[in-house]
Amino acid sequence: MAACTRPGAQMKKKNVSSVAAKGDGPKHLAAMETNVFSKLMSLVAHCAVTRYDDGDPRRPGWFTVKTMGSAWIVQVKDPDAALSLSATGQSLDDALILADLLLSSEEAPWEPDNFLKPRQTGGKKSS
Repeated sequence: MAACTRPGAQMKKKNVSSVAAKGDGPKHLAAMETNVFSKLMSLVAHCAVTRYDDGDPRRPGWFTVKTMGSAWIVQVKDPDAALSLSATGQSLDDALILADLLLSSEEAPWEPDNFLKPRQTGGKKSS
């Protein structure tokens, strides 16, 4: 099994105010090897890694792909921090590359995600 060695694929914790026990289990459960996404390892890690660099447990995130008119949009969700970010490009490749770049950036434009907020605290969404 090849390890992910790309520097941008490291998993740093976002500002989250929860305290969790550090785990000794696997860092990821799903296979990280990929041919199609081999240049987008920050996206792969975001979806698969189950521990932060400091060993704290992490709920893996996900991303969705959609179009809006002629633009491609990749929306990335982080359930631990209840945040999301969107990357828009004129091609699917451009949007995916931008999302990968943003995930590896300390200055990514994360925004609060109201859909994820109830899941973060374990509460129910109010009507």
